[in-house]
Amino acid sequence: MTLDVVLKKSKPALLAEGEPGPVELITGDAPLVITGDHAGNLVPRGMDGLGLAPADLARHIGWDIGAAGVARLLAAEMNATAVLARYSRLIIDPNRPLGDPDCIPPVSDGTPIPVNADLTAEYVAARADTFYWPYHRAVDHQIARLRALGRDPAVLCLHSFTPALSTREQARPWHIGVMFSYDDRLGRALIQGLRAEPGLVVGENEPYSGFIHGYAQKLHGLAQVLPHAQIEVRQDLIGDETGQRKWAEILARVLAPLI
Repeated sequence: MTLDVVLKKSKPALLAEGEPGPVELITGDAPLVITGDHAGNLVPRGMDGLGLAPADLARHIGWDIGAAGVARLLAAEMNATAVLARYSRLIIDPNRPLGDPDCIPPVSDGTPIPVNADLTAEYVAARADTFYWPYHRAVDHQIARLRALGRDPAVLCLHSFTPALSTREQARPWHIGVMFSYDDRLGRALIQGLRAEPGLVVGENEPYSGFIHGYAQKLHGLAQVLPHAQIEVRQDLIGDETGQRKWAEILARVLAPLI
C-alpha cells in the first residue's frame, strides 16, 4: 500500500451531508475570470466555528467583506465568469501557498484561532483536499473553458481590505488598490482607468505589494501567461448592496475597454 493511499484513508471528512460545496460558480462568455479567494466566511458544522465567536467570523479576519457582492454584480454586468470560495480564509487561505504560516493562521490580526493550533499533517491535507484544491481547480477549469472557445481571459482577483488593522495604528486612506507583479499589463491599465474616475484615491501595490503577496493571481494569471491583477476595495465602501453596486459599476466602466 502506498503512502498516498494511507493518507487518503486517514483524512477526515470535513463537510457533512447537505453542507454547501466549497465553490460558488457563475459562468459567462466574456474573456474575464473574476476570482474571490476570500469571498465567504462559512465554517463547517464539525469545526465548531473554529473556536471563534460569530462576530469574529463576520470581521475582516474571517473573509473579505463585500467582495462577493461586488464580484456577483460585476460578473452579471460584464457577462463574466466568477469563481468564489464559500468557506472562511481562516480554515485554509487559497491566496497563500500551502506551507506558508498564514495559509492556516494560528493568529489573525491579533485574534487567536484556537482550532488552528497543532494540526496534524493529515488534517491539513484534508482541509486542502476539501477547500483549497477544489477552488483552484475550478478557476483553472473556467480558464480552460474560455480558452477552448478562443477567448483567452484576463484574471481579476477581487478582494477587500479593512480601513485599519487592529495590530497597526496607521489608517489606510485608499479607496481601492491594484496589486500586480512581473506582468503589469492589466494592473497599470486599471490604475490609469481608476485614477480617471473623479475623487478616487487609488493605491499602486497598496495596501499590499503584489510582488510579495497575491499568490492566486500568480498561480492563475502569471503562470498561465494571462493578463491579471488583484483588486482591493476598502471594506467600509462596500459593506452594503448600495456600495457594492456602485463599485461594480465603476469596475465595469473601467474594465470594459480593456477586456
